[in-house]
Amino acid sequence: MAKRKKKQNLIYLSLVVIVAAIIGGSWFYSHHTREVSNSYAVSETATLSSGARVYNSLSAIQRANLPDQALVKVNRYYLTSNDNDDTYARLNYNGKNYFVRATDIELKMNNEINNYLSQSGLPHAKITKQISSIFEQRGYSTSSGNPRGVVIHDTGNENSTISSEVSYMKQNYSSTRVFVHTFIDNQQILNIADTKYMAEGAGPYANPYFVQFEMPHEYTAASFANQLGNAAYYTAYILKQNNLPVTKGTKDDGGTVWTHAMISSYLGGTDHEDPISYWSTTARKLFGTTYNINNFVELVQAYYNQM
Repeated sequence: MAKRKKKQNLIYLSLVVIVAAIIGGSWFYSHHTREVSNSYAVSETATLSSGARVYNSLSAIQRANLPDQALVKVNRYYLTSNDNDDTYARLNYNGKNYFVRATDIELKMNNEINNYLSQSGLPHAKITKQISSIFEQRGYSTSSGNPRGVVIHDTGNENSTISSEVSYMKQNYSSTRVFVHTFIDNQQILNIADTKYMAEGAGPYANPYFVQFEMPHEYTAASFANQLGNAAYYTAYILKQNNLPVTKGTKDDGGTVWTHAMISSYLGGTDHEDPISYWSTTARKLFGTTYNINNFVELVQAYYNQM
């Protein structure tokens, strides 16, 4: 009898171990399988940071060994929804694809201004809020009720400041009905209108969908570069906050990063061309180089990867 009872106990113990292993395995797998909410293709060059955790696939637990500071090609990003909303980069090394958290790579910049900011550690100001109650609060026209991207403006005024631009916008809002969410210069990212609601700065086909910011003009190399860094950081912040990818606006109404000029060309309802002239003229004068939306999207991705 004692022998039979001992055998039964062993059977029960074995069943408990098996069930525990199944439950533990399911928990472990669920915590290591990354649920992709969005992905987008890129063509970038980067270096791996020291100690980067590299994986053979997004769902694989097994890690791969790549050399520290390895030069890699990044061909796609994946936004995840169950892994602290981390962004993963798919990279190619010696003809094989691997996966790594985007925080573990450093992009190689193609533009002199972007490279200047990268070598400086991608500095940026903190976002400060001085939300005004005078601006009308209307929800976005997206199915989610959230913005689907960002529109970039420059003020078009020489020697103006954030303070003077904000004062003018507030004083004239009752007649112009024009406002943006945020103003950005080389030292400030000043949010004056709640980004939970639409702005009125880029015409009827853009206003219901995008967060919008203005850039006063800068006149030294360092201030212009730092303004672009602040603008890229803010753009990345808005996109990350809304789990949106970093993609340039397109003619078919896709993409998340737009200039006012692109709104005029692709969506209509407005005819402004900013910030094309401001960026190109200032970059040529202060850095002897060019600057356009492609350069800015590259910079936004660099900041986004740090988040």
